[in-house]
Amino acid sequence: MIDLHSHILPGLDDGSPNLAESLEMARLAVADGTTHMACTPHIVPGMYENGSANIARAVQGLEQALRRAAIPLALYVGADVHIAPDLPEQLAIGSVPTLNRSRYFLFEPPHHV
Repeated sequence: MIDLHSHILPGLDDGSPNLAESLEMARLAVADGTTHMACTPHIVPGMYENGSANIARAVQGLEQALRRAAIPLALYVGADVHIAPDLPEQLAIGSVPTLNRSRYFLFEPPHHV
C-alpha cells in the first residue's frame, strides 16, 4: 500500500513531535501493509514555514533512522500545501515540493471557507 498523506516527519508541523513517535508511526504503518509513504508536512504561511529544502532534509534523516531500526518503509518528499497568493510561483521555482518530484502536489483547501 502507498500512503500519499502523512505527518510522520518529526517536529515540522502538528504531526509527530519527535523521532521516537515517527518510528512508532512507521512501525504501525508497515504492520498495516504500507510499503511506501509520502511525507507531507503542512506548508501554511505564517504557521508552518516548511519548504522543499527542510522537508527533504527531514526525509533523509528519517530514512536513516528507519534503516537503523530495520523498518522497511520507503519515504518520498511531499507537502500538505495550503493556499497562498504566491503558490503558483513557489511551485514553479521548486520552493514547495510536489509528490516525489512529480507534477502533482497535495492541496489542502481552507477549512474556514
